[in-house]
Amino acid sequence: MKKAIFFDLDGTLWDATEQIATSWNQTMEKLNKKYRFTKDIILTHMGLTPEETGPIAFFDETFKDSMDLFYKCVHDEIIYLRKHPGIPYDFEEKVLEILSKKYDLYIVSNADKGYIQNYLYGLNMDKYFKDFVQYGDTSLPKWKNILYMKDKHQIDQVIYVGDTIKDKNECDLAHVLFVHAKYGFGKIDDEQYYINSLLDLERVADKLFNL
Repeated sequence: MKKAIFFDLDGTLWDATEQIATSWNQTMEKLNKKYRFTKDIILTHMGLTPEETGPIAFFDETFKDSMDLFYKCVHDEIIYLRKHPGIPYDFEEKVLEILSKKYDLYIVSNADKGYIQNYLYGLNMDKYFKDFVQYGDTSLPKWKNILYMKDKHQIDQVIYVGDTIKDKNECDLAHVLFVHAKYGFGKIDDEQYYINSLLDLERVADKLFNL
């Protein structure tokens, strides 16, 4: 039986909010736009699709103009993150090394094209993961990307590790077990399974795969 752990990225495997805010502010200055971003503002965008983020970030624009600005920011952000990657969480590489010897590891994220690659190759984490998919590759909601990856690799059992209520809801739609990364960006009131740090994940995964 093939067992796999799927990971969200932002708030689960790294924190790139500071870097994204810096990059977006540089883009706004270059375009002579009034909008400015902080780490806390970027946090409110995490886990959203581009179509959700654009109108929120650029609230005084038409939908089309907000999306144009969003994609200009994302283009510059992808380039910026190549030299200034996000920060991984404590003990992350040690945990991934251990887990990758027991289970297949994948990343399923709402990120745009190129974003996951900055994590994988910028931090040299690609050796631990079998594959990844992001919204920018498929334009599909996360739950459909979870099922896509599950079917593509003929996986029998999946647990998904994420940090927000939206991640949990997507897992419910995909009928996969959700593990809340409590150290991340989001709070969940009715969590069933959770980890306080990545060091807890092996124990929790072993338990869930043997239910």
